[in-house]
This record gives sequence, structure tokens and C-alpha cells, in this order.
Amino acid sequence: MVDTTAKTIGIGLIGDGLMAKEHSMAWRNVRAVFGDLPLEPRLVTLVHPTLDRARAAAQQYGFERASESWQDVVNDPEIDVINIVTPNAFHEEVAIAAARAGKHVWCEKPLALTAAGARAMTEAAEAAGISTQVGFTYLQNPGIVLARQLIDAGELGELISFTGFFSADTMIDPEVPYTWRTDRARAGGGALGDLGSHMISIAHHLVGGIGRVSGLTKTVVTERTDAHGIRHSVDNDDYSLTLLEFSNGTIGSMQASRVSVGRAFEVSFTLTGTRGAIRFSQQDSHKLEVSLASDALDTHGFRTIELGPQHGLYGALWPMSGINIGLHELKIFEVKKFIDAIAAGTTSSPDFREAWEVQKVVESIEESDRLRSWCEVS
Repeated sequence: MVDTTAKTIGIGLIGDGLMAKEHSMAWRNVRAVFGDLPLEPRLVTLVHPTLDRARAAAQQYGFERASESWQDVVNDPEIDVINIVTPNAFHEEVAIAAARAGKHVWCEKPLALTAAGARAMTEAAEAAGISTQVGFTYLQNPGIVLARQLIDAGELGELISFTGFFSADTMIDPEVPYTWRTDRARAGGGALGDLGSHMISIAHHLVGGIGRVSGLTKTVVTERTDAHGIRHSVDNDDYSLTLLEFSNGTIGSMQASRVSVGRAFEVSFTLTGTRGAIRFSQQDSHKLEVSLASDALDTHGFRTIELGPQHGLYGALWPMSGINIGLHELKIFEVKKFIDAIAAGTTSSPDFREAWEVQKVVESIEESDRLRSWCEVS
């Protein structure tokens, strides 16, 4: 039986697209996965500037009402959390207004169009004392949780190298329409900002801060036609390749692509140290491959750890090992972490400050590409 005495938190969702669907599913299913919660989410209002679209999405996703004004929702006393799933260009204005209104903020990545924007968001949130969280979803995967534990336990020794890939083929077809994601004014970076930011967040989480970068970007499909038949130049990248030098001396590389023929969707990394190595792929999210010096010499090489209830939040979903955990389920983990942080009066992780650090790296890679030289991450 639902605890009707539980305190609720009102949710205002800004946006109606794919990520709005994913976030709504997470808010609606967090109790089903975790049982009793310190705060019960109440889906109050969904916002889109076209009211008919807002009403249709609110009905589909289970919100009580719809609005065409995010400003009204930010200032609504029934709403405690502003959940931002808009095109990237709107993150900064909405988040700062929400912080000043005392609302907690869960924002999709990348945090802002620029590092300066991400800093402004971070400073506003910290001044207001609100809880923040940013949608670097893969950090919730039990495999990455286990990887962090192995690193902390010294099982990998001194870290040597990190290699990460986020590859997709979503934009290889030149007939894919021009949208906000291919418009720098609304999206910022292309594959680098959208996909590469995820890989930077993983690298930060496992290895540490990145000191300097050397990057190249490329736009493969240089023109696209929008839904109205108007032709546009694409002014952000389809592909990026970056060398990384971490502050602790680890070196690495990272690729982000939305034009990877043959790879519909791949998020993977290899991390190597002096005493061991780990490999992970989101497409095989039920396992972590490890090779450790503590393994017997006659079994040298990578072996597979089947992830299970003992790893991260896996057990909230399944009582047995070896089952893939998808992105929708990882979003539920994000919601649980955010609710717990709000209830405890803390920020979540990754928060705005962590996402600001990611944005600094993205900006430095783009600067490196322009200058054709190494750039410090400041």
C-alpha cells in the first residue's frame, strides 16, 4: 500500500521530446523499482511553447496539466523540481531562473552551450543552495560502479591509459532532417557536445581531471533540409577525435561520432593500469571485462565478471546476475539518487559543478581544433 503520508515533490518538466519521455518514465517508475521513497514525485506540469503540444505530451506522460510558459512553472509554489529537457540553448536561462526561485534542478547534458554558461548555472545553483543533477546517465551503470571500486582498491595499480568511444550512425544518411541538434546556435557542439560529453564524464569519474587536449572535428554531411523543405548548412561536428592528457599523468584518447557506419550505438572504454585493465561496453552492460595482476598466471587475459545484485543498484531491478540494464533503467537510478539528495539536503552527482568541468573540456577540444595545437583545460 502506498504511504499516503509521504511528503511529495512537485515536478515541472520543461520540454516534450524524446528525453521528456525518458525522464517521465523514470519519475513514474522509481517507486515500482525502489519501493518506499523519502519523497514521492508528483508530475505537476509539462511545458512546451506550443500549448497543444504541451497538452498532448502531458496527457501521454502522465502530468496533471500543461503550460506554454516555463516562467510560470518555475514560479509555481506547487513545483519543487525543474526538470530541463529542452534544446541546449535554453538550459542556462531556465536553470538560473529556477535556482533563483529556490527550485531543485535536474538538467540534461551538455549543461550549457559554453563553459561560461555552465559556470553561471553552477554559481547560481550553489548560491541558492539547491540540489542539482546532470544527465550523464552511464555513470549509474553497475559496471562503471564496479570499475570505480576496482580502481579505488588499487587493483589496476597506477593508471596508464584510457580509450573511449561513443559511436552512432544516426546522422550518416544525408536525408536525415536538419534539426536543433545540427544547429550550433541551439545545440552547441555536435557529436562532441552531445556524445563526447558522456565519454568525458566517464573519463573524469574513473581517471580524474583532464589537463590538456589535442582535438580534431569534422562535419561529414555539410547541408541538411529541415521539415519545411529549407536547406541549411550544418555548423557543428559529426565526428571528433581527441588526445587526452590527464592531470595525474594518465594519457588517453576519445572518439565521438554520429556517422559511424556499422555501429548503430556503441558506448565503450578500456582503462589500463600497471597491475590490471578493464573493458566495458554499454551494449553488453551485464558484464565488465577485467584482467588483474591478482589473477592466477595460468589464467592471464581478460575474464568476464557477470554483473549482479552486489554491484551498484542492479539488485533493485533483478535478483539474478547477467541481465542487461538499459538507458531507461539507468534513468530510474538517476531519479532515485536525485530524490535521495533532495531529501538529504545535498547535491547529487554528477552535479552542475561536475558538468561545468566537462564543458570546459569540450570547449578546449574545439579550441584545439581551431588552433591545430594542444590546449590547456582551464
